[in-house]
Amino acid sequence: MLDFYRHQRADDCDPEADGDMLLFQWGTYDWGNGRFFEFDLTRQFITGEDQEDEDIWQLSLTLRYLPNDELLSLDSGNQWCANPTPESINSFESFIRNSAVYETARRNKSAKVILDYDNAG
Repeated sequence: MLDFYRHQRADDCDPEADGDMLLFQWGTYDWGNGRFFEFDLTRQFITGEDQEDEDIWQLSLTLRYLPNDELLSLDSGNQWCANPTPESINSFESFIRNSAVYETARRNKSAKVILDYDNAG
């Protein structure tokens, strides 16, 4: 997902108007199918000037883990990369790779990997 953001710009999504951003998010959630810890990278595309929900599309790569004490000890959170410059992407990647979330996720085996593309509206 990082390389996709680094090397591919989306048509009709102005990065200067937050039209093409990358989101790292994590936490323990129950979306109706049981409780899981999630490690997620989402690329968000906004195609219209109004930035209404129907203009927002998200491509998400989510790793779900069965909760254990180590994963449950992590708080939920998120971090945005709103600028597709090499410096911003490198800094964002460094943030992810140096985070306790990344290190903890690496030590555990994911129970499920989900690739999803949806409209936010």
